[in-house]
Amino acid sequence: MKHLILGAVCALAMAFGSTTVQAADDYTDHVVNSTSRGLAMDGFDPVAYFVEGKPAKGNQAFRADHKGRTWLFASTKNRNTFLAAPDSYAPQNNGWCAWAVAHGYAAEVDFIDGWFIAEDKLYVTWSADVKERFLKDKDALLAQSQANWDNVHAGLQDGSVKFVAHSQRPNLGFIHPQQLPES
Repeated sequence: MKHLILGAVCALAMAFGSTTVQAADDYTDHVVNSTSRGLAMDGFDPVAYFVEGKPAKGNQAFRADHKGRTWLFASTKNRNTFLAAPDSYAPQNNGWCAWAVAHGYAAEVDFIDGWFIAEDKLYVTWSADVKERFLKDKDALLAQSQANWDNVHAGLQDGSVKFVAHSQRPNLGFIHPQQLPES
C-alpha cells in the first residue's frame, strides 16, 4: 500500500510539475495575486477581458488601488468601470489558479492564455492546457474551487498550503510579469 501511495504521488508530481512547496514571500500577503512591485494581475486590465474579450496590458496613467494593490487599466473608462464594481471584474480566487484552488493549493497563472469567464466572473489558470482541462468539468471544478477558497486563502497567509510558481517549471517559458506579444 505504501508503494502504491508513493507511486500516485510521483505520478501527480510528473503530471503537474514540481510539488515543491515554495515560500510565497514574494507575494506579500496574498490578498491578490500580484508582482513583487505590488501590481495586481501582472499589470493586466481586468475589465478588458470582459469588454474586449481578450487581455490588455494596463497603463500607469490609468491606475487604481484596491485590496492593497495597484491595478492598471488600458483606459480611464475601464478604470472607472472597475472602481464602480471591483468585485464584478477582479478575478475569482484573488487571481490564483482556479484549477489549483479546486485541488486545495495555490499556483501562479497565465494571464494571457489561461483565462476564461464563467457565470459573469473572471477565472485564471496555470496555462492554456490547464484551462482546457478545467473547462471539461467546469461546473464541478467551479464548485470545488469556491468551496476550497477560504482554506487556500488562509493557507497562503500562514504558509500551510502548497504554492507552485511558474519558475519551478522553466521549460514552460513563463516569465513574470507577463507581456503581451507585439502586435
